[in-house]
Amino acid sequence: MRVRTKYISFRVSNIEKKAITMAAHECGLGVSEFARRASLNMKVTLRFSPEELEVYNNLHTYHRNFTAIGNLVRSKHFNKNETILRELEEVLKLIKIHLGKFEQ
Repeated sequence: MRVRTKYISFRVSNIEKKAITMAAHECGLGVSEFARRASLNMKVTLRFSPEELEVYNNLHTYHRNFTAIGNLVRSKHFNKNETILRELEEVLKLIKIHLGKFEQ
């Protein structure tokens, strides 16, 4: 860990202070670490809200289930239906796009 001995101070309004404090809290960081990362163009990501985490987990479950269905449709034991296969692949692609938005 780096030893941080230098001090930087800057003025903000009450509203700016509240916004910075809230953003840092949402990221799970202290105000200093949040400001340091933001000012150095380092990655600063918000944690998931409980609702967002539930959606993310559901998308993962759907992706896994649709992948299994797609594998079944491709198997030699299934009467192949190209329309079903194309629709499954489109759903998988859309889910993967939305999962990617959470992971950025």
